[in-house]
Amino acid sequence: MARRSLQGPKSFQSTATSFPGGARNKMTTGSGMIYGLEKIRDRRESYTVVTHDIIENADVCVIGSGAAGAIIASKLAQDGKSVVLIEKGGYYDAEDMNQREIEMIPLLWKNGGATFTDNLRMLVVQGQCLGGSTVINDAVCFRTPQVTREQWRGMGANIPDERWDAAIEEVWKAIHASKVQDFELNDNNRMLRRACEAKGYKAGNNDRNCRSCMQCGMCHIGCHYETKQDMLVTYIRKAVRGTGIRIYCDCSAERITYRSGVADGAEGDFVDRATGQVKFKIRVNAKAVVVSAGTIASSQILLKNAIAPDRAGRGLTFHPASFLLGRFQKAINAYDGIPMAYTCHEFGVTNGVRDGGFLIESIFLPVLQFSLGVPSFYESHSLLMDDFVNYAMAGVMVRDEPAGTVSLTAAGNPKVHYEPAPRVIQDFAKGLRVLAEMWFDAGAIEVIGGHRDFFRLSSRADIDKLIHAVEKNPDGLQLASAHPQGGNRMGDDPATCVVDSNCRVHGFSNLFVCDASVFPTAVGVNPQVTVMALATMTADYISKNWKSSFSKMPLSASEGECCSLAQPMYCSAARLEAMFAREKNRMPIETMINAADEEPSPSSWSFDKDSLTIHNDNHWKGFFPVDQDVATMSIKYFGGFWKRFFKNKDGKIAGITHPYDAPVFADNVPEFLDHPRYGKVVHLKYTGAEFAMFYDLLKLVDKDTILGKAFFGVPPEGQQMLVFCMSRKYGVEFMTEKDHEKIFSEHGRAPAADEVLGRWTGRLVSDSALTPRVQTFTYSKDGSGTLQMQYVFGNLLSGISRVSLTSEQMYMYDYTNWHDEVRIVTEDLMVGKWCSPAGQFPLDFGPSFLSVEQVPEGQRFCLRFILRRR
Repeated sequence: MARRSLQGPKSFQSTATSFPGGARNKMTTGSGMIYGLEKIRDRRESYTVVTHDIIENADVCVIGSGAAGAIIASKLAQDGKSVVLIEKGGYYDAEDMNQREIEMIPLLWKNGGATFTDNLRMLVVQGQCLGGSTVINDAVCFRTPQVTREQWRGMGANIPDERWDAAIEEVWKAIHASKVQDFELNDNNRMLRRACEAKGYKAGNNDRNCRSCMQCGMCHIGCHYETKQDMLVTYIRKAVRGTGIRIYCDCSAERITYRSGVADGAEGDFVDRATGQVKFKIRVNAKAVVVSAGTIASSQILLKNAIAPDRAGRGLTFHPASFLLGRFQKAINAYDGIPMAYTCHEFGVTNGVRDGGFLIESIFLPVLQFSLGVPSFYESHSLLMDDFVNYAMAGVMVRDEPAGTVSLTAAGNPKVHYEPAPRVIQDFAKGLRVLAEMWFDAGAIEVIGGHRDFFRLSSRADIDKLIHAVEKNPDGLQLASAHPQGGNRMGDDPATCVVDSNCRVHGFSNLFVCDASVFPTAVGVNPQVTVMALATMTADYISKNWKSSFSKMPLSASEGECCSLAQPMYCSAARLEAMFAREKNRMPIETMINAADEEPSPSSWSFDKDSLTIHNDNHWKGFFPVDQDVATMSIKYFGGFWKRFFKNKDGKIAGITHPYDAPVFADNVPEFLDHPRYGKVVHLKYTGAEFAMFYDLLKLVDKDTILGKAFFGVPPEGQQMLVFCMSRKYGVEFMTEKDHEKIFSEHGRAPAADEVLGRWTGRLVSDSALTPRVQTFTYSKDGSGTLQMQYVFGNLLSGISRVSLTSEQMYMYDYTNWHDEVRIVTEDLMVGKWCSPAGQFPLDFGPSFLSVEQVPEGQRFCLRFILRRR
């Protein structure tokens, strides 16, 4: 296939990449695009490097590009909807997948293959790349078992067989699923077949979504030959080449915004894989939002956004698996060929077993993964690896019970808890006994694996010892899973289920969750086709009901935390520089004049609870770039400022510049200047002798926004020191101490206990700068129903606070003699103070993040903060 070389990044619109007209306009054929952070030259699909914040307006936003997200995004885009797809992983195609495990596992696997349950007992394997886990799985395809369908219907997931069958047939055709031929079975698969035939067990060749498989055995690290028909080479490719879909990789979805049961969009971060730093932001305004991030991540997103917090993340299942190796006298060379081509169905749901059960599946691993999974150390490990070519391998995969949970750590990361139920341990004991007997029947001279306490079986007589070890010490059982399921259960009861039978979240009109997380129970077989079928049905439901349920929904105008001309306080220095160079001075100089009142008053200061925006005409609040370099950070925290303009006694415009944290009030005079480089600008000339060598150049973009540069020297040849912006209008994250006090006293109230339940993240209020999120408060009720709060501050201090609710505000007390005073402003915003005991202090001021308050008992220090529910 011919390769295309990009000639550098393509340009974006100045503030956004958006779809004009939404669903009213048909997509332009072949106009789709994949975006990402990596500066790569060649990709099979159209690719552009992200260079700044993105604001998208679309019909549908889909989060996750795996077995569900790719299908929903592709089908809706082909139906004429404008679609934005967000993927946390990177975009890698066949030529990137070089069959080197040490390079591919960190690239394609979530957490570099190091995802474990909270007790480190079980490894959980998931993909994190464009195409999701379909890129790294073994391409095994099972239709949703009839037993499972009936059980799910009995639990309220009312999907009739006709819909299942139609969706599966559509998927089957799209991913080119077909039966593995006998000549494609390698000796590893044939050994399992021989053992099954000897026992008379029901078994057979697997179906796989592959075309002309090269049988390289490297399915787990991506298909270099592009024969595996994963989401990347089927649905995603079709959408990119035939619709106007926009796909953003290297992008972590962080927030879903909603009100009164209507989701209006999603926000996320572009994260540099090498440094872990947030490079850019994205905001997607959409009429429908679909979460398809995978079982664990979808629960994480819902919990972080307080969506179904009493139901999300509960009822997790895994299909836990444990393997056994049969060591044979002759070479098996199990690594050479299709890893998973044969399955024993005798004891599983595919043979009508209704409760639990297990499959025995052939499997083999490339050498690095194999060596990491063998339960031995030092010399013993070396001896085992010496016989690598003589092993046959199969795993016992148990259909477990929905007993696991996903919760959030203080940092907002997912915490997975799972303990196999007693019935699951019994199934493992039975399955390992059966598999060990099968290997010995097939001629194995030794069986290895299954349990840390007893992992070498020299003869049939040792099988009982293995089973005894499993039953007496189940924690020693070696477990892994590639099939996390459940957590956001599907069903018609909104009290116990997260989504209905169409995958729409209960209580929402346009928010969907569709992936394996909605399974009511473990499906009992490799789940990718079932996920794809659900996605097919969900996309069809959205399309069918688009006109009546979604098309007329208003599209939000939110820009989130993205840099734009309307909110330049979120911009980097480079973006401010570009804006200043591009934009013209659009307003008369009189626009700069502020309100007559120097202190907040009803005519000069207001707060919009709907948009969480402050309008302050007492002065122009200054903002520095968002860059994280040392110089910029130093300026932010020690040089925040405001500028105020007024008419002096002579009727001329004059101004004052005041740094928040210094007793400096610098007089200045603004006047228009035709600058040889920047065109018509406002020259802000400082009149005091100590500041005579400084000046600013300003551009009045609109009535609330000014772009500026500060210089040292004589215009127009001065030396630029910094770039900044000013505004009369800003979000609550940028509030000052005075803003905080007005919102706290005039717009806040005492919350009720149920209003605060859940997770809140906080920022300290600083006059000078937007501070990072440093607090996490999690409110819950203890066993007696008493409200309590668990806090983490700066990932350093943690503890539990006692909560007291009064008619005025909420108080929180911990082991210190300081306390919190908090009021709720909206359903997802609270403002508070952490205050010292009152006394007499010699200070009459504090730094921007620490204020001094006068109370009847004397003075006290207070840290002011805001809390957002997320």
